[in-house]
Amino acid sequence: MVDNGSSADILYLPAYQQMRLDKDKLRPMDAPLVGFTGDKVCPVGIVTLPITVGTHPKTVSKTVDFLVVNCPSAYNAIIGRPTLNRLRAVTSTYHLLLKFPTEHGIGEVRGDQVAARECYLASLGPGGQNQTMTIEEQKILVKPSGELDTIGLEDGRPERTAKIGADLPPKMKESLVQFLKENKDVFAWSHEDMPGIDPSIISHKLNVNPSLRPIKQKRRVFAPERNNAIMEEVDKLLAANFIREVFYPDWLANVVMVKKSTGKWRMCVDFTDLNKACPKDSFPLPRIDQLVDSTAGHKLLTFMDAFSGYNQIVMDESDQEKTSFITSRGLFCYKVMPFGLKNAGATYQRLMNRMFHDQIGRNVEVYVDDMLRGIEANPDKIKAILEMQPPKSTKEVQRLTGRIAALNRFMSRSTDKCLPFFKTLKKAFEWTDECQQAFEELKNQFRTNPRRRKTTVARLLHE
Repeated sequence: MVDNGSSADILYLPAYQQMRLDKDKLRPMDAPLVGFTGDKVCPVGIVTLPITVGTHPKTVSKTVDFLVVNCPSAYNAIIGRPTLNRLRAVTSTYHLLLKFPTEHGIGEVRGDQVAARECYLASLGPGGQNQTMTIEEQKILVKPSGELDTIGLEDGRPERTAKIGADLPPKMKESLVQFLKENKDVFAWSHEDMPGIDPSIISHKLNVNPSLRPIKQKRRVFAPERNNAIMEEVDKLLAANFIREVFYPDWLANVVMVKKSTGKWRMCVDFTDLNKACPKDSFPLPRIDQLVDSTAGHKLLTFMDAFSGYNQIVMDESDQEKTSFITSRGLFCYKVMPFGLKNAGATYQRLMNRMFHDQIGRNVEVYVDDMLRGIEANPDKIKAILEMQPPKSTKEVQRLTGRIAALNRFMSRSTDKCLPFFKTLKKAFEWTDECQQAFEELKNQFRTNPRRRKTTVARLLHE
């Protein structure tokens, strides 16, 4: 079964046993899966298997990490979002069709609605209760259940610390502490600890449209408190060798002071005019929800946050003076890539993909230099469904299914729940009792859980 609402690829135990695989291929896994009712099911283990999708010659072969689950089901396996994302597949529930790119054109896999319905009915127990486990996102954001311990990494240097889970098993905790202490040299504690990235590997280029006239912003005057904060920041940037003084620049921008939650000021540069003159770098950034899905099945997760990551990439020498900004002390430009430039994120992601090429998708995921966070359904889209009246025409049914499609990542078995609606689109419009019941169940599902969220990395860490 293909289920784009599943955050994991599942292989049911009876199917695994019938394949007569070597037991050594099954790797242990302790992290539980959470079902639709909130029940937790611990997988038997993880097994890596090759799959081929499509019809010759338009096929794609991948190796997939399946979670082996001992749970009654009429299906042999569930292909979830992790594999669908790797296939770059596009699904259509209306056409019961899966399309994906191959070396020989667009491959297709077509579903059989009759067979799918028979499988669904076969999964119902004697009492009419569906026993098939549904792997879906949690409906609420669960905060980490464990505390973090701060550990010192170097004797005599109390400021050099790291944090690890307080509830980790003693042996694992001891091993992690020892590992961090042995590799403390990889951490940066100050700007002086950062050697920077060699320009031969990457540098940031602006690619300014030469037909546009450079713009010099008129200097803004700041209150004494903000001006003092600007001077302090300029001193820090000069000491770190991130900026240099400049004379007669063509482009000139003002600084913007933003107050942080701590009460201190953050200095930014208003690159609005410069950014308008730069074309967009279309280098693809990862989707947060796909990164969260990729964490499924891992027993232990760790996080690394790049220390002044952007500032480790140098500006192309020919573009440095274009980043010039004005202060009461003088004019300065950046020697390293600053925040606020239009394509800085794409440049940084390009570097990360190059550095971790052999590990991304296997044991490392990178999204610029930020942490992964929870993903929440758009409350306006939920409200739109709750306020809908029962459809009175085919066009209104299409509007309903469109709104549901926008939220299908936050619903389990969305295809089954919407099946009555799809039936009305295949013939003359008729809003049946089955449609009305499905409509009410759908609205009730969102009404009782208005803040549906996906499982977060924090949850996976502490399950």
